Amino acid sequence: MTEQTTLDVRPNAEATSKMTTAELNDLLHAHFIRPEDRLNQAGAGAVYLTEVTAPGNSGRRADAVHIGLWQSRGAGRIDVCELKVSRADFRRELDKPEKSEAWWPYSTTFSIVSPGVHITPPEELPTGWGLMVPNPRGRRFKVVVKPEEREPNLTIGLLMTLLKNTETSRVNDLRLQQQRLSQNFSEQLQKARRERGLVNPKDVKRLELLDRLEKAMGMPLADFAWGDQLEPEQAAEGLAEYMRGHAARLRAQQAMQDKARDLERLAEMAAREAKRLRAALGGEAST
Repeated sequence: MTEQTTLDVRPNAEATSKMTTAELNDLLHAHFIRPEDRLNQAGAGAVYLTEVTAPGNSGRRADAVHIGLWQSRGAGRIDVCELKVSRADFRRELDKPEKSEAWWPYSTTFSIVSPGVHITPPEELPTGWGLMVPNPRGRRFKVVVKPEEREPNLTIGLLMTLLKNTETSRVNDLRLQQQRLSQNFSEQLQKARRERGLVNPKDVKRLELLDRLEKAMGMPLADFAWGDQLEPEQAAEGLAEYMRGHAARLRAQQAMQDKARDLERLAEMAAREAKRLRAALGGEAST
């Protein structure tokens, strides 16, 4: 049974999608298990596996396998999905049905998942295959063609394959969680650095000068004078008075230094003149 959707367009042999397989896989994962439940199988009530090799057939892998654990999540269901983001990939799947045949006895359903029916026209599906496409209004996919359901053949080989891939999938989820936490920490760190970098360098320098001033005075500045603390106005008044006296002393010292230099110049001139006179008097006496 085919359900007409707004995604229906005329098939094109070269049709492809801007959506990547990885992006489609993330959406399908969210369809079966909410992202916040992925690290908690008890809370998820299901398991989602990728790239799962069919039992006894190492060359046939399913893109995605959903296993229901709770009754409300379809306990005992094994839904096998093949992801197709281009017409060419879909045609290859139709031309080589070995993958679907390898998983058919071990699955409850077998479905094609694609970005839209322009990639995977419903009328081209083999009998029994389902078709799902993303729903723009929510995380749950739209079932365009309902797949045939059957009782899966639960063999030891199947259980071993699923258990092995379950552990791998959980490790991958933990690694993804670690990457997301690291990325979040890095983003927060960069944000803090950017915000700190917005402080005007002149303001930073003024704060440094204020710290030096308080250290030199031996008294911190505060809103109220208390104990060893000074109000800014008190500190300013004291510093102004000190600097006025200090400036006067500097001016007097400078004046004294100027006078001393003048006296030194006069002394040097007098010494030179005396030397000249002695030389002149000595010359007269010899004549």
